[in-house]
Amino acid sequence: MQIIERFLKYVSIDTTSDSKKEDTPSTNNQIKLAKLLVEELRLLNVDQIHFDQKNCYVYAMLMGDKDLPKIGFVSHLDTSEAASGKNIKPNIIKNYDGNDVMLNDNVVLSTEVYPDLKNHIGKTLITTDGTTLLGADDKAGISEIMSMLEYYSSSNEKHGDIYVCFTPDEEIGLGTLHLDKKYFDPDFAYVVDGISLGDFSYENFNAASASIEITGIPTHLGYAKDVLINSVHIATLINAMLPDEVPENTEGYEGYFCLEDIKGDISKTTMEYIIRDFDKENFENRKQLLTKIVEVLNKKYNNSIKLNIKDTYYNMFDVINKEEDLINGTLTAISNTGVTTNIEPVRGGSDGTRISYDGIPCPILGAGGHNFHSVYEYVCLEDMEKITEILISIVKQFSKNKQKKK
Repeated sequence: MQIIERFLKYVSIDTTSDSKKEDTPSTNNQIKLAKLLVEELRLLNVDQIHFDQKNCYVYAMLMGDKDLPKIGFVSHLDTSEAASGKNIKPNIIKNYDGNDVMLNDNVVLSTEVYPDLKNHIGKTLITTDGTTLLGADDKAGISEIMSMLEYYSSSNEKHGDIYVCFTPDEEIGLGTLHLDKKYFDPDFAYVVDGISLGDFSYENFNAASASIEITGIPTHLGYAKDVLINSVHIATLINAMLPDEVPENTEGYEGYFCLEDIKGDISKTTMEYIIRDFDKENFENRKQLLTKIVEVLNKKYNNSIKLNIKDTYYNMFDVINKEEDLINGTLTAISNTGVTTNIEPVRGGSDGTRISYDGIPCPILGAGGHNFHSVYEYVCLEDMEKITEILISIVKQFSKNKQKKK
């Protein structure tokens, strides 16, 4: 099956996850895509297939030489709530000319806003129609993994066991909640969920969430002096006391605070923050700063503020930086396809983070999509084909006359 055929089939299924749910799968359509993948895996004659229908995980393993490294590949089934994933109507633009792309009468995919477009002149782009996201995050990754499996299932080339896992609800932080190592137990793995062709990442944010609840004391505003406690006003003070280090002002290794949600009135206000930093010490300092701000304001406003901070994931660098063979082998495998490797930190999280901390080093490879979580999302067909080559090359590189370490 051609990779474009796979991709278009997968994005036709709305797999938007639901952050209001606390268990997997958060939406039933993820099961629909999972079942489709199970059927395709059967057609590829993959040796071991397990579908955890309750939690919506698809596991597969193509058996190989037991003396060679066991390699895993991971992608996620769901798409983000940030834009609609329903009734996606992809536009296929062949021989892209380098100009702005009119997605519809009102929405333009601009080369000024998205200069990466210029890197795909002469190639085939798959875009949205300007009303939904595309779903390349992460159905491009799924397509590439399935195409790699198809290659090895019909090839006599030597390889170790190749493990695959498709996870639910990665976009809402639940992707590895019920992952079962009984069915996914490679020596190392890759999350195929990065951005550009050639991206190889093994650094990501340390992350925490912070929930704040402010209880006010309402009264007649004409007689409010020394009585009124306005919870909305306190919320504005909290936000103003934080540094102006927000996502829209930061890049590279710079961390940030992000006020994701705020609801309330004079009587009660709730705030939801996310806290991000690559450096562990800076990460702890950010949490301590928010804690100190709340302590200061509580002294002034009669302990009206409750704060709860919860760590969500950590920087995988501390795990993978020790894996020199994994890093060097991956760089060689990418180079063997003629692609230039781009090593950069991921300004987000990944299933690979928790998998790495669970004993399976799991860096991130670019899947070829751009402008995730928006109606401006697009993917380049030739990049998806090349990324499939990279996955094939990785298996070859680690299988080449290299016995598994005992």
